[in-house]
Amino acid sequence: MTMTFNRALVTGASGGIGAGFARALAAAGTEVVLVARRRDRLAELAEELEQLHQVSVEVMPTDLADSAAIDPVIQRLADSDRPVDLLVNNAGQLTNGPFAELPLAGELQQIQVNVIAPMRLTHAALPGMIKRRHGGVINVSSIGGEAPSAYGAGYCGSKAFLTLFSQSLAIDVKRHGVHVTALLPGFTWSGDRRDLSPDAAISRRAVQEPDRVAREALVAVAAGRALCVPGLRNKRAVAIGRMVPRRVMNAVLASVNATISAAPQGPPGTARPQDHPTS
Repeated sequence: MTMTFNRALVTGASGGIGAGFARALAAAGTEVVLVARRRDRLAELAEELEQLHQVSVEVMPTDLADSAAIDPVIQRLADSDRPVDLLVNNAGQLTNGPFAELPLAGELQQIQVNVIAPMRLTHAALPGMIKRRHGGVINVSSIGGEAPSAYGAGYCGSKAFLTLFSQSLAIDVKRHGVHVTALLPGFTWSGDRRDLSPDAAISRRAVQEPDRVAREALVAVAAGRALCVPGLRNKRAVAIGRMVPRRVMNAVLASVNATISAAPQGPPGTARPQDHPTS
C-alpha cells in the first residue's frame, strides 16, 4: 500500500534536491518544515510554496555542521502536537582532495553533516513514527558511496555509511509501518546550467533535474523501497559497479578521476554532486 504524508521536514531545503523535495511535497498538499543555513533563501521558498499551494510552511534556519544548533530541529521532530511523518535528510557536505593534505577540521565537519546529523534527526523522528505506525525517512546518500574514489575518501566513506545505515534501518522499522529509503543521486543541477563549461568532464546529459530526483525518491519511500537510484545512467553505473571485480573498477575509476582533475573547471555552483556544502 502506498503511504501518504501530512507534514515533512526537509534539511538542505534552500536549493538543489532539497528545494525539489519541498516543491513536490507542497504540490501534493503536504505541509513542510524547511531547514537550511540561509534564512533569506528559505523565506523566499516558503513564500513561493504558500502562494502556489496554500500549504503551511515553517522555516528553521539552522547550520547542521554545528552540533548544538541541531537541538531545535530535534525538538521539532519530537513534537507530538505537530507530528512530522516524513523526514528528508538532504543536507550534505563535500570535500575534495588528498585526505592527508586536507584540514582535519573540515573532514570532521563533513562527517558531522553527512553522518551524525542524519543519525540524530532520524533517531528523534522514529519514536513518534513507530508509535503512530506511520512515517517515512529519506536519507540522501550518493552513488559516490558505491565505489572508492581518489580525493574523496571522507566523502565516499560518509555516503557508504549512510546508504547501509538506511537499508539496515529499513529492515528494523518496516514491521512498525515506517519506511526508510536511501536515495543515491548522481550529478544533479544545483545552479545555473548555462554556466556549465562546454569543456567540463561531466556532460549535460549526465546531470539530472533536482525536481525529478525528488519525485522519484518520494515515490520510492511511499512504496516502501529501501533503495532509490534515480535515472537510468545511475542505475547502470551502480549495477555495473557491483558486478565488476574491485581491482578492475579501481583502474577505471583512477582513469576517470584523472580526466576530471585535468579538465577545465566551470564556475562554482553549477553541475556538481547533489551532496553539496550544506545550503
